Amino acid sequence: MILLAMVVAVATFLPDNHRVYGSWWFTLLWFALALSGLVLICQRKLWRKPLVFSLHLSLVVILVGAFVTSISAKRGLMHLREGIPSDTFLRTEQGKEGKLPCLVRLDSFEIIYYPGTEAPRDYVSHLTAQGRQLTVSVNRIARLGGYRLYQTSFDDDLRGTLLSVNYDPWGTAITYTGYLGFLLSFLASLWQPLFRRRRRGSALALLLFLSAAAKAEGLPTISREKADSIGRTQVVWNNRVCPYATMSTAFLRKVYGRSSYRGLSATQVVASWQRHPDEWNGAPVIKVGGRKYASFGDFIDSLSNPPRLRGVGRDSRTDEKVALVLMLRNGTLFEPLPEGAEPLSTARVSLELLYNRLPLTLIGIVLSILAAASSLLHSRRVYLAMRLVLAVYLLGHFRLLWWLSGHIPLTNTSETLHFIALCLVPWLPLGSSATLAVGLLIERNPQITPLVPVLNSPWLSAHVSCVMLSYALLVVSFFRRSVLRLAVSLLAVGIFLGAVWANVAWGAYWQWDPKEAWALVTLLVYSLPLHQEILPWFQSERNYRLYSLVALAALLMTYFGVNYLLGGLHSYA
Repeated sequence: MILLAMVVAVATFLPDNHRVYGSWWFTLLWFALALSGLVLICQRKLWRKPLVFSLHLSLVVILVGAFVTSISAKRGLMHLREGIPSDTFLRTEQGKEGKLPCLVRLDSFEIIYYPGTEAPRDYVSHLTAQGRQLTVSVNRIARLGGYRLYQTSFDDDLRGTLLSVNYDPWGTAITYTGYLGFLLSFLASLWQPLFRRRRRGSALALLLFLSAAAKAEGLPTISREKADSIGRTQVVWNNRVCPYATMSTAFLRKVYGRSSYRGLSATQVVASWQRHPDEWNGAPVIKVGGRKYASFGDFIDSLSNPPRLRGVGRDSRTDEKVALVLMLRNGTLFEPLPEGAEPLSTARVSLELLYNRLPLTLIGIVLSILAAASSLLHSRRVYLAMRLVLAVYLLGHFRLLWWLSGHIPLTNTSETLHFIALCLVPWLPLGSSATLAVGLLIERNPQITPLVPVLNSPWLSAHVSCVMLSYALLVVSFFRRSVLRLAVSLLAVGIFLGAVWANVAWGAYWQWDPKEAWALVTLLVYSLPLHQEILPWFQSERNYRLYSLVALAALLMTYFGVNYLLGGLHSYA
């Protein structure tokens, strides 16, 4: 397990890591793991412990299914043009042609957009095969005699489509059997006592920083009343319909780092900048690092004819801010609500404006710190009451964001951090405050954008919820070892749910994406302390804590490091 974790982790940094994952010796490592697992099952006579036996046997079945898939599955790509039948696809593993059991004809292809925007909601191919009408879209599969067709890409003229072809009747069935066995074993284990109630004091340190902003003098601005009226105007921005105030708040936070500028609201700044662009050229609104600010005029070479930008290309973050200001000046940052587009309800606009104004994350941090501090009062009722208040608040915040976005808010780092904070409340309220604090630091842009098509799936909430809850419990396990087994089991279930979702979305339940690989590394690393009987070193509480620090590094790499260092299929920015 240690060797596999090291190999998988190192391979994620290699440019051609599939040579590692597809090598014979890597397959041999997995075979050795499965064989040693079977030997251990027999030596320890694990059938005397039905739940432990079924969990480990399910893992062996999963590995067997993966092996069968690797030697028997057929995968390929099929290009269809409108009205031209074909039964041929190009096999990706061999570069040879493969044949479907029947001819398939593309009748039409269409892109479905979010209302009033140009953001794709789904890509849909309408097919005919054996006299049947078939529909293939993202997260919707068409089946033909054991073959499965997946929507992959399309031609620029929208008269052609590219489908992925997958044939894996045995490997997938065996693997899914292992997934189901593990899930049932895990659910059965939940009936056993999982936690011991213990009271644990928490250290508390709360610092409040208050600052007064200087007034924006010498700049032409609109009144607060007029800004409030403009703020309710609905526009199309970032591929969604939203109030003008939402766009303005996100713009100013991105460019300036705050939601107000020298006593002016975000709407006042953006609307005034629109009306008087030249006067605002000299305002130091663009944050260039630390506490340094530059004006848009600092990036204009006024001696050139026509004037051009200068000083860009050195810092991508500053370049992005300058580009946003340029879009605002050119009138391309947002668009008026087009005719025929369905506007947001008055109640939703009001609620979104309230969401923009209130420092909800900061309030959550304060409440979580107060909840942790209440444990020092030696009153269990007060402690439980504060944790209940915190849980209700974070749950309400989560539900509000869900309603505003139209989807479960588990699609980016900031949203998942809020969910982790909610999960930590029953065990570690102070951990909730730390998680929310990190979320506050990286919360650069508060926009709530439409989901990319692959995320429009019912598997999203199940997969991400399990994984995020497991991450929260893995952090708690450093302090409370009793939750480690539940945390590892949830992580395994979350990985398996993600594998099923991947199989539904693009025809392969495992592709060694960096996020997948590091989730597996984390699972292997945190699984080791569960085997105290054969690894007595972990029986020492001191050794366990030392090892947990290493394990925590793997967890942080999985959650943060992959996003910023490795990218991959899980980067939906």
